[in-house]
Amino acid sequence: MKTILITIFLLFGAASLSAQSASETDKQSLYNAEVREKLALDYSMPDYTINKIDEKVMGPRLTAILKRFNDNYNQRANIELLNIIQSRQVDGLSYARIKKMDIDTVTKIGNKITLSFKTWLDSNYLGLKNATLTFNFIDGVSDDKSTNEIFCMLCRYFKE
Repeated sequence: MKTILITIFLLFGAASLSAQSASETDKQSLYNAEVREKLALDYSMPDYTINKIDEKVMGPRLTAILKRFNDNYNQRANIELLNIIQSRQVDGLSYARIKKMDIDTVTKIGNKITLSFKTWLDSNYLGLKNATLTFNFIDGVSDDKSTNEIFCMLCRYFKE
């Protein structure tokens, strides 16, 4: 009798685990769809690598996003997120304070868009003066939630 009860409990536990992971997958899919809709990155343009903002090459939507990013990166909410993202991207740097940043390259290859910025950093214990800040979007979504958050905030007030 004990063996039957243990088996039943194990079966119920396994069933609830698979239901829970399916729910997490559904949440992630919904989140990705929401970000994809907010950002609305254009993947219809041919592949490119460019070191300036050029609407003819990258399309009007990404151009508008990057112009707004350049104009607003140093606002408090944005720069705090960027500082956190930059810190994650530099090994051994627990916190980075970005003083200035400029676009380095924008690359589109298939379903991946990579935005790369040169950053100038405040003094830090690693002695770094410059770093590279990179954002990757695959099918219109970054795997970094902070990146999605900052770019969704930038797109919030765009008029279509």
